[in-house]
Amino acid sequence: MTFFKKLKGMDRNVWIRVIGETITSSAMMMLMPFFALYLEGKVDSMLKVGFIMSISPIASLFGSMAGGRLADLYGRKRMMVFSTFGTSLILVSFALVESYTSFLILSILLGISNSFFSPAASAMVADVTEPEKRTEAYGLLRVGSNVGTVIGPLLGSSVVYFSKDSLFFIAATALGLYSIAQLILLKETLPAEKKSVKENQDKTTIPFKKVLNIISSDKLLLFYVATGVIISMGFSQIEGMLPLYFKQSFKPHFGEWNPFPFLMSLNGLLVVLFQFPISSYLSNRSIGKTMFYGTILFGLGILSIGFAPPLFLFVGLGKLMILFLLAIIFIYYTFGEMVMSPVQMTFVANIAPEELRATYMAVGSMKYTIGGFLGPLLGGYLFDLKLGIWLFIILGTGVVISGVMYRSLDEKVAIRDNQQGIAQ
Repeated sequence: MTFFKKLKGMDRNVWIRVIGETITSSAMMMLMPFFALYLEGKVDSMLKVGFIMSISPIASLFGSMAGGRLADLYGRKRMMVFSTFGTSLILVSFALVESYTSFLILSILLGISNSFFSPAASAMVADVTEPEKRTEAYGLLRVGSNVGTVIGPLLGSSVVYFSKDSLFFIAATALGLYSIAQLILLKETLPAEKKSVKENQDKTTIPFKKVLNIISSDKLLLFYVATGVIISMGFSQIEGMLPLYFKQSFKPHFGEWNPFPFLMSLNGLLVVLFQFPISSYLSNRSIGKTMFYGTILFGLGILSIGFAPPLFLFVGLGKLMILFLLAIIFIYYTFGEMVMSPVQMTFVANIAPEELRATYMAVGSMKYTIGGFLGPLLGGYLFDLKLGIWLFIILGTGVVISGVMYRSLDEKVAIRDNQQGIAQ
């Protein structure tokens, strides 16, 4: 009963985002597992494919700070609507161009457009959710997103054989409709709007230089970003280069059929079934220890994914046994992801000053942009050398090391809180 009370108690804006995440994630996950395969047929080098995929996160690195600051000044809703509508137009353009240069330009624009959404959307959830309930709220959003992860790859694997271009049009349509729904249904949650005019003016006139000084002096935030880059590289390659790794490794066994969409659907189904209960259980637990355990399990999953194809083929396993064991690996990889991901967002929301919440979210998201840039470059380089397995060995080992470093996070938070208490 408590479970359903918690769901019912979520703010309306959170539910609008959950529904929107479900629809748009379904559309995007039709596209993303096949994006590298689509580009492979358009350009003449896997390194170029990696560069196209990596330039978007770099572009978002420059846009995220501006997007976060604008969301703190002018509102979350405006930035979210602008981002989703802009991304919709860019996806349509991807289906209409052919040249390497055009793909690069669109990838840059896609990164800038996307960078305006996440800080504003994450801050909106924090605005309407009490600190002790934020892990549950972010977990619920991941449920919505992963309903799409279940549906999208299966639909995409069917549609892609008829028309690869149609994947872009479907995703663009979903995002366009979501932008209209946000415009009509979302309520603005910018905290400054709830305060007096004088307070509002004081908060919104913080010079940008001072904002940069505040962020650059926050060692806890910078520690979080630095340790998270390698984790983001792992995420980006599971969704980016893994389909190609499976294609190269298992083609003699599976032919043109790729097990990746099936495994991603399993990943999404597990998140749909277990993410909210796990997030609810972890809501009052130590963030540092939670991130430690989740990241270690996540890293071991990446290592297992890398070693699985050559090991299974060496042993001479059959198709069904290979698929079964890959499913086992994806199960514990996914549980690591479910433990780790929501508390990461909660951590940034909790340490952020209220008037700079979206800005902090933007800085926190830099780990995704930096990792999303470095991951595809490393992947493209190693795949051109026929060394795909080393991509997952390097990233899996790095993720495990990052997880070990999270053991000290609770201590660092305690020191920070103590210093702030003395300063006050």
